[in-house]
Amino acid sequence: MTSQWSARVRAIGPVWVAFVGSLLLSLIALGGSLINRDGIYYVDAARAMLEQGFALQRHGIDWQFLSMLMAGLSALTGLAPETSGHLLNALLLAGTCGLLVAIVRHRLPEAAWAACLVVLAMPAYNGYRNELLREYGFWFFCLLAFWLAMRWEEAAPRWREALACQLALGIAALFRLEAVAFYPALMLWQAFAAPSGQRLRRTLMLGCLPLAGAVLAGMLVGSGLVVLPNRVGYYLEAANPLRKLQLLGDAAGLMSETVLSKYSREEAAYILFFGLLSIIPVKFLKMAGVFVVPLAYALVARPAKAALSRWQPLPWAFLAYLLVLVAFVTHQFFLVGRYVSLLNLLAVPVAAAGLALLMRRFPRWKGVMVALALLAMVANVVSLSPKKTHVVEAGRWLGANAHDAARVGVDNARIAYYAGWRASQAVSLDRAALGTALAQKRIDMVAVEAPRNDAGVEKWLATYRLQTVQRFANKAGDAVIVAVPAQP
Repeated sequence: MTSQWSARVRAIGPVWVAFVGSLLLSLIALGGSLINRDGIYYVDAARAMLEQGFALQRHGIDWQFLSMLMAGLSALTGLAPETSGHLLNALLLAGTCGLLVAIVRHRLPEAAWAACLVVLAMPAYNGYRNELLREYGFWFFCLLAFWLAMRWEEAAPRWREALACQLALGIAALFRLEAVAFYPALMLWQAFAAPSGQRLRRTLMLGCLPLAGAVLAGMLVGSGLVVLPNRVGYYLEAANPLRKLQLLGDAAGLMSETVLSKYSREEAAYILFFGLLSIIPVKFLKMAGVFVVPLAYALVARPAKAALSRWQPLPWAFLAYLLVLVAFVTHQFFLVGRYVSLLNLLAVPVAAAGLALLMRRFPRWKGVMVALALLAMVANVVSLSPKKTHVVEAGRWLGANAHDAARVGVDNARIAYYAGWRASQAVSLDRAALGTALAQKRIDMVAVEAPRNDAGVEKWLATYRLQTVQRFANKAGDAVIVAVPAQP
């Protein structure tokens, strides 16, 4: 029976197994999970588009291609915007997994099944399957562009494939503008890797659209006919070295006064800069999980240059995105884990090659390696912690009993979402700001989260003389308390 099942799986092939397996993992991950906070704004914008038309809305986000897709799919199918978003995300992530396995199968066929295992189990991106994010489209179209670039290089380079590669990156930029950084990465790849005498031609073939677009955009913005989008302005500011030096200098001055001893104050800027940079490798290694070992083995078992050259242009893309993360972390002084996830995706082929080498080198441990990967796969999508049903219950109660959303304050935007309110309607503030709003009589009711180990919520209720109207709790003892000012 086991041999028949194995034969059927092998007949399907690793690419389709990765695609279908990814869809199944997304389905499992969505069971009973709450919408993420960013997802609320995407759903809100999609609802506004369905009601008011597909003109760009302003609902806390200014890069709304995902919301447009969600609204379009909802209009075509009748699905709720949130369901449409999860369906799109599941398909895009499944496509990303399939593309990665296809890249490995094309360049190193013996590691294709190892790639299927790695791509479905690495925590870096699999851990976000239950969230509505723009990253899924960003990842898919970036990987599609790299796949097209690989095929373009191996065949006689033609304009059709070169333009398709650039258009794929353009679509990726509609999800996340960082995709623009991969245009120079592809151009540099050809500037160094193309045969002598063809380097300029091939470089321009892969960069003609962004170069033309940059010239046209510069003319339009310079003439005042087009206003520079806020998101583009933000990225230009983050890449400005003079602005970065100013930010680092100001932050280093504060740190030297409040944290460092007098003997370290002169080195405050260096400590801050290199401390911020260390966030990137720490998150990268942490989110690689157990696959740190095969990733490292692939680079030490043979010369690193030989191990990386097989996967061009992915190493160039890795370097380009690393510079993007450096610009971001030194501008905002923080880095969310999912921003680093693309680095892990680009490292999947190397990790797959290392896993295949380890399985050949240590065949007796092959079963243990597969078991660890499968355990990581399950851990990414299955949570043993109690479901947050109390948030949903509290939201639905508010939707049925609170008639004016503008007079109700919440400390978790998801409570308002499950009440059926728009983000623009909800008064979503932290607990201290809610207290101020109550004192100023701007709101008449609050719904606040009360974790089981948070004793401060009762003190806060007493401070503002609030009486509990409803209390919703889950099995772990976490609760949402709905309260109103006590009557004299």
